[in-house]
Amino acid sequence: MKFNYLDDFLKDLKSLKKKIPSLEDDLKNFEKFIPGVDFTQNKRFVVLTEDSRRQIKIIKTRLMVRSLKGSSKTRLIFSFCVREDCVDFIELYLKNQKSREDESRIQEYLKCK
Repeated sequence: MKFNYLDDFLKDLKSLKKKIPSLEDDLKNFEKFIPGVDFTQNKRFVVLTEDSRRQIKIIKTRLMVRSLKGSSKTRLIFSFCVREDCVDFIELYLKNQKSREDESRIQEYLKCK
């Protein structure tokens, strides 16, 4: 499985790394975990948008972060492309800083894809 990071995601990651030192390692652990997940059967993953024609699912999940001692404040938005067997990371944020995902960022991603 291939993992891609969008530019906006990298900006999110850079700003959050200052507050959360283990964030990069936690993201790498998430990448190891993701290939065996059935997104439709796992309650930890919420499918926000699905494009069956292009076989793309936009998914929201909690990212467990060691530095926050198991707190579930970190949210991760990513795209799973079935055809290409790849994951595109779209957005990363803390729930106490932002209550919802950025819809415009998701729509922009879908237009470019």
